[in-house]
Amino acid sequence: MKQAITILHTNDLHGNYEQLLRQAAYIKKRVSELEAQKEDYLLLDGGDHLDMSINECLATNGSMHLEMLEDIGYHAMSVGNNELLRSTPELIRRHSLESTVPWLLLNLAEGDGSIIGGMKESLLLNVGEHLNIGLFGATDQFEDIYENKHGFHNMDTLASIKKAVEDLNDQGADFIVFLSHMGYEADLELAKSLSGSVDVIVGAHSHTVLESPIVESDVIIVQAGSHGKYVGELRLEYNQDDKKIEMYNGKLTEINLDSECDPSMTEILERGRKQTNEFLSEVLSTTDEPLSHEDVIKLMADSVREFWAAEIGIMYGGAAIGGMEKGELTRGMVLDSCKSMHSPVLIEMKGEQIAGMIHDSFREEVTSKKIYGNGFRPQGITIGALGFSGITWEDQNGVISDIKVNGEQLSEKRVYTVGSGTPLLYGEVCGYTSVQGCKMIDIGKTLMVKDVFMMYLKKTDETLNKV
Repeated sequence: MKQAITILHTNDLHGNYEQLLRQAAYIKKRVSELEAQKEDYLLLDGGDHLDMSINECLATNGSMHLEMLEDIGYHAMSVGNNELLRSTPELIRRHSLESTVPWLLLNLAEGDGSIIGGMKESLLLNVGEHLNIGLFGATDQFEDIYENKHGFHNMDTLASIKKAVEDLNDQGADFIVFLSHMGYEADLELAKSLSGSVDVIVGAHSHTVLESPIVESDVIIVQAGSHGKYVGELRLEYNQDDKKIEMYNGKLTEINLDSECDPSMTEILERGRKQTNEFLSEVLSTTDEPLSHEDVIKLMADSVREFWAAEIGIMYGGAAIGGMEKGELTRGMVLDSCKSMHSPVLIEMKGEQIAGMIHDSFREEVTSKKIYGNGFRPQGITIGALGFSGITWEDQNGVISDIKVNGEQLSEKRVYTVGSGTPLLYGEVCGYTSVQGCKMIDIGKTLMVKDVFMMYLKKTDETLNKV
């Protein structure tokens, strides 16, 4: 007997709400059509639906997204780095417990090996009258970042997948779908090892636009771009007698801003934005003069220096995208300027490294480097010149001399404590080669640099004068 099923799939929304209003309307319309035709379907998301760099997501602690996913009617979702990396372990657990849409994740666990919060390693769904579909999800582990930041434990991805497949087959799965937040290239490699055990990979993370399915080692791979611009559709015909997928076809439907909006999704967003406006209007400090971009970066350097009680504070220009007007400095103004999502770090550096960074901060070939790495918002912002706290020097026609740290002459061989953000740990990321060989002492596991900056502004009792 042959059975047809349509998999509708999305991924990497990243809080693009204007597209989501229209994407949701299309999905609901398509689901209604499938139901009217009495055709079976699955609705799946590949993760990174939440994005804490978006004010509405941040202000509602992500709860608005859980409501949105439920309203659209998703059957399951994979867990992306934006659900994981920019949240605290407590919030990750809470989200996965409160979500009515199952969060699938098998290659990360609690430190003791137990399942994180309400997540599921795998899921068997009964679709229609005849089909049992096995689902599991995995995410990009970003090397050991989750172990260091959250205290989670990296599971062997391939071994965990094979165990999940075995369990799902024991439960009577007709075929198996892998919800992957690993990226397209990783999916292609994994497919070579999963041939014969996994039938479909619904991909995410790399924002790859696959207009039609790709087949690698008999595994069907699909991915629907990002930011709500597409809805993917994969139609399968499964032969239950031969226990295999005999036919498939897939496509992407583009969602345009002139498409209709979904009313219930619009209502959810309006409620979230009301809450967001209250959150953003909090006054943190005041300034009697406008702050330039350079002023903001210098203040951010002051803030990380104070946060860590470090000798020096250093902040890169890409931590903010502009200055601020004079008057009240609200949370919203800071978040509009400071979009990047980096953690504060305490670093040890030798004096010669610090001197090298001062010199490099005046070199356009260094400061103009565009960054597309983890946590930078917007992607492609330049790393920019550095702002320093606790350091002074003389500059005569571009010649740097008389560098002092807190009034004392810089010693090239001495090790100094430096407060900064994670990009300054890696020369290949920030472009400042002098950071090579620095040592991380501590990391703010539950805070971002912009959180530290806002805490610093809030502590300012008097009017914040221009620096």
